[in-house]
Amino acid sequence: MKFAYEASDAPATSSMEREIVPAGIHAMEIRHAEEGPNSWKECDQNPTGECLKLRLSVGDYRFIFDDIPQHLGWRAKQLADALGVSADGSQVSLGPDDLVGREIKVEVSHYTSKAGKVSAVVKRYVPAGAASEKPKAKRGPKPAAAVAITTADSDDDIPF
Repeated sequence: MKFAYEASDAPATSSMEREIVPAGIHAMEIRHAEEGPNSWKECDQNPTGECLKLRLSVGDYRFIFDDIPQHLGWRAKQLADALGVSADGSQVSLGPDDLVGREIKVEVSHYTSKAGKVSAVVKRYVPAGAASEKPKAKRGPKPAAAVAITTADSDDDIPF
C-alpha cells in the first residue's frame, strides 16, 4: 500500500528530540501493552523471557518502556495495586487489552547506561489512592547535650 503525504504532515518533533521524563512521581497513561518474549529477561524461572510489555506516556516527554517478566510476580502485583486491581492472594491476572488507556501513578528514576546515555525508568508503581509523595519524618527539637560539671575537689581522676 502506498501513502502520500506532504512535508507539513510530518510531526514537529521526533521522539528522539523529546526530553526524558523528570525523576519523581507522575500520573502516566498506559499507551500500549502486549505480552511477548524479551531475551534480556530470560532466566531459569522464565527460560523464554515472557513479559508484559508496557509503554507509558506523560506530557510531551519520551515514552517509558517497562517490561515486567512473568517470574517477577511482586512487580505485577505492584502494577495491579496501582491500577486498583485486587489479587487473590497468590496470583494476579493482567491482560494487555485491559491496561491500554488506564492512568496510573509511577515513580520515575533515571538510569545512566555504560555508554553514558541517561534514560527514565520505572522505579515503582504507586498504589492507587496513595499519597503522591512520601511523608517526611517530623523532627522534634534536638535533645539537650548532657554536660558534666566537675569541681576542683573531685575524688577521681576522670575530668567529668
